[in-house]
Formats: sequence, structure tokens, C-alpha cells
Amino acid sequence: MSEPDFDRMTKDEVIAWFQNTDSLAPVIRSVTPAPATGPAPEAPMMLVSIRLPVALVEQLDRLAEESTARRSDVIREALTGYVAGRTAPVGRHEAEQALDVLRRIVTAHTNEGHADAA
Repeated sequence: MSEPDFDRMTKDEVIAWFQNTDSLAPVIRSVTPAPATGPAPEAPMMLVSIRLPVALVEQLDRLAEESTARRSDVIREALTGYVAGRTAPVGRHEAEQALDVLRRIVTAHTNEGHADAA
């Protein structure tokens, strides 16, 4: 018996073949594995649906194609970086700079108050 040519068969012929076959070996042999896009995610995933501008989705698709990744991988990587940047603890150097700016503001405000009172 010859192998079915699923690419050339009509929908009805494919259905008839599945109804009359005892072995799925030809189907399994015809399947090609999806390209690997990196390690499987370590954390459980949740499906989230969002609306994005068409132009942005087109850019995401180009980035995904260039890096041989999926659109979801590109979005996940971008969001991971954004959230990490927004939630990372403030470093000592940043805290000292902010404190220095705050001291200058308080000093300037205090000196203005004394100048007005005089």
C-alpha cells in the first residue's frame, strides 16, 4: 500500500483515509518538527489577550523572524525587561544622587524663605 499524499489529497479524501486506516504511521512520518526557539519556559504560563496597533504587531513579527523566535517570545522578553526595570530596587548610588538632589531643593527652598522674611 502506498503512502497517502496529504498535500495533494482533498479534504474529503483525507477524512476518508482517516476513517479507513488502522495505522497512523504515515501521518507520523509526514510530520516535521517545529523549529526549536530556545528552552521551554520554566514558569507556568497564562494566556493574556491584548490589543496592539497593526504597525507594532508587524514590527514584532519582523523582529521574531529575524531572531527565529515566536512573536510571543519577543513580547515576553520585552515585557520581562520592562517590568524588571520598573520594579528593580534602587541602588545605593541612585539613592545617594536622589538624596543629594533633595538636599539641594530643600536648601534652596529654605534660603528663599529667609530672603523673603528679611
